[in-house]
Amino acid sequence: WAALCPGGAAPGEAEGQRLCRELERYLGWALELCGGRVLLDALFAAERRGDEEYFESLHELRGRALRGHLARAKEALRRVLQQHKNADTMVALMKVYEEEDEAYQDLVTMATQFYQYLLQPFRDMRELATLYKLEILKSLQYDNLGPKRVAALQKDAEEWTKRAESAVCSIQGITVNYFKETVKALAGMHKQMEQDQERFGKTTWASAVPRLENLKCMLAKETLQHLRARELCLKEKRAGIQRNLENLSEQDEDLSLVEELEIEYYETQLELYNIQLEVLKHEEMLLIVQLDILRRQIKEKQDEVVYYDTCESPEELKVIEQTMGQHYANLSEMKMLRQKTKQLETKRGTVCARRAYLRNKKDRCEATHRQRLQQAEESKKRFQQHHSIQIKRDKQKEEEKKKKAWISQERQKTLERLKTFREASTATRVVVKTSCPEPLSPRLPRGIPQQAVLGSPSPLRATPAPEQPKSMLLVEAQGSETSHQDAPAEIPVQIFVAGGDSGQQKHCEGLMGSPASPPSPPPAPPLPPLPPPPPPLPFQLKTPSAMEDKPLPLRFDGPTGSPAPHKQDDFSRRSINNYMGSMDEVLASLKRSEVLLRKVEEPNPFASVKDNILSAIRQGVKLRKVNRDTEKDVSKGPANELEKSIKAVIQRIKKVSADSEEEESNDQNNGEWDS
Repeated sequence: WAALCPGGAAPGEAEGQRLCRELERYLGWALELCGGRVLLDALFAAERRGDEEYFESLHELRGRALRGHLARAKEALRRVLQQHKNADTMVALMKVYEEEDEAYQDLVTMATQFYQYLLQPFRDMRELATLYKLEILKSLQYDNLGPKRVAALQKDAEEWTKRAESAVCSIQGITVNYFKETVKALAGMHKQMEQDQERFGKTTWASAVPRLENLKCMLAKETLQHLRARELCLKEKRAGIQRNLENLSEQDEDLSLVEELEIEYYETQLELYNIQLEVLKHEEMLLIVQLDILRRQIKEKQDEVVYYDTCESPEELKVIEQTMGQHYANLSEMKMLRQKTKQLETKRGTVCARRAYLRNKKDRCEATHRQRLQQAEESKKRFQQHHSIQIKRDKQKEEEKKKKAWISQERQKTLERLKTFREASTATRVVVKTSCPEPLSPRLPRGIPQQAVLGSPSPLRATPAPEQPKSMLLVEAQGSETSHQDAPAEIPVQIFVAGGDSGQQKHCEGLMGSPASPPSPPPAPPLPPLPPPPPPLPFQLKTPSAMEDKPLPLRFDGPTGSPAPHKQDDFSRRSINNYMGSMDEVLASLKRSEVLLRKVEEPNPFASVKDNILSAIRQGVKLRKVNRDTEKDVSKGPANELEKSIKAVIQRIKKVSADSEEEESNDQNNGEWDS
C-alpha cells in the first residue's frame, strides 16, 4: 500500500482487502477490454508511445468480426439440429425445419461474406498482375526497344505471370474451403432428416418428402461444386509438375529427380481420377434424385381419380367437355414427365459408362505407378548393394592416381638430378696423358734404365672408376721435371675432354700453344690401387659409351684421327633415335649427354583453313564423303541421356492423362447438375 499511496495512511486490514478486490476487478476489466499491451504500457511504460500503435487495423478488425459472425451462425445451426429430438409431432418438426432453413441461409450468408473478404486481396493481385502483363506485352509488340530493355521486360512479364498463377491457386484453395463448409452443413442436415424419417410413418412423412428431395439435390450440387474446385487445384498441380519436367533439361542433370517428378505426377493423376469418379458418383446421385422426383410426380398424376355423372342437359355436357380437356392436359404433362425420365435415364447410363471407363484408366495408371515404384525400389536396393563396392573402387582408383602422380614426380626429380650431375661432371673431367723417360715412381731403383721403362709395351693409364667423382683429375706422367724443361717439344701431351665440353678443350689448346710454360710441380705421390672394373653394360649401350671413353687428341696428328668425332656423333644420334622412349634409355642418354630434342614447327596463326586443307590434299590425304542426312538426324536427336528420359516420361504421362483431358471436355459440355 505504501507503493500505491506513499503519502497516505495505511488503511485497516478489512479496508485493505476490499480495496485490493476492487483493484483486481478493475484491472481484470481493463485487461479484457483494452488488451494486455495497453494495460502494461499504461502501468509500466518507460516512455510514451504514439497513439497509432494502439489502434487495430480495420482490415484485421473486419476479418475478426466476420470470423466471429460465421462461428455464431455455425453454433446457431448446431443448436437447431439438436432440437429435432424434442419435436414429437410432425407439426413441431416442420417448424424446426423452417428454423433450420433460416439458420442455414444465415450460415451461407456469413460464409459468403467471410470468404469474399478472404478472396478480395488475391482477386486484386490477379487483376493487377494481368494488367501489368498486358501492358508489358503491348510495349514489347509496338515499342522500339533495345535488347537489354526487351530482356528486362520479358523477365518482368514472367514474374507477373507467376504472381497471377499464384493468386489463382490461392483463390481455388479458398473456394475449396468455402464449399467444404457448406457441404458439411448440408450433410449434417441430411443425416438428421434421415434419422427423423425413421421416427414417423410413411403417410405422416409424406409432407416432408419434398424437403428431403430438395435437400438431397442441394447436397449433391454443393458436393459437385466442392469436387470441381478440388479438381481444378489438382489440374494446376499436375500442370506445374509437367512444367518442371519440361524445364528440367535446362537445370541439373539428375535422373533421380526425373523419376521423383514422374512418380509425383502419377500420384496426382490417381488422385485426380478419384475426384473424377466421385464427381460421376454424385452426378449419378443427382440424376437418381431427379428421377425419383419425376416418378413420384407421374405416380401422383396416375393416382388422381375423376368421377363423371350422367348428363341431363346440354349445359352439363359442356362442363364435361371442359373437364375432359383438363384431363387431356394432364395426360400431355405426364407424357412430358415420361420423356424427361427417359432423358435422365439415358444420361445416367452415359455417366455409368464414363465411370467404368475412368475406372479402367485408373487401374492402368495404378499399374504403371506400381511398376515405377518397384523400379525405383530396385534401383535404390541396387545402389545400396553396390555402394560399398563402388566406394572401394573409387578408393583404389584414387590410390592408383596418387601413386602414378608420385612416380611421375619422382621420375622428374631423378631426371633433373641426373641432368644437373651430368652438366657438372662433364665440365670438370679432364684426362692429361704425358710420356716421360723418368720412372713412374720415385721409389723405383735408380739402376733401372730409362729405356726399359720407355720400352714397356703398355704404359700405365689411370681411368676414373664409376664410383669416384668425375671431377677427379687423372694424370699419367713419364719423365722428370728437368726433362720437361729441357725438351718440351719431344713430349706428346694429350688432354682427354668429354664430347660436349668444347670450352675446356679450347682452353687446353691455348695452354699447349703458348711458347713459355711455367716450371712443372714436383712429382706427385704414388697413385692408389685401381678399383675393380665396372660391370659390363648392355649390348645396346656398350658401344656408344666405349667410343665416348676413347681419348680425343688435342692437336691434329694425322689424317687417320679426323673422322673419329664425326663417326661418334653419328652413332650417338642413331643410338638416341633407336633407343629413346623408355625410362632406362632416357637415363642412359642423359648420362651420355646425348639428348637431342626435335624442333616442333609452330603452326602459322595467320594461315587459313583452306590452305591447310589444300596442303593436306597435296600430301596425299584422302577426303571421305559426309552424309548430310545422317548429320541432320544426329543434330535433331537428344543430346544426352537426361533429355531422352525426360521425353520418354512426358510421353508416358501424356498417354496417362490424355483420356482424363477428354473427360474434362465432356464434363464442361455437361452442365445439367448446375440447373
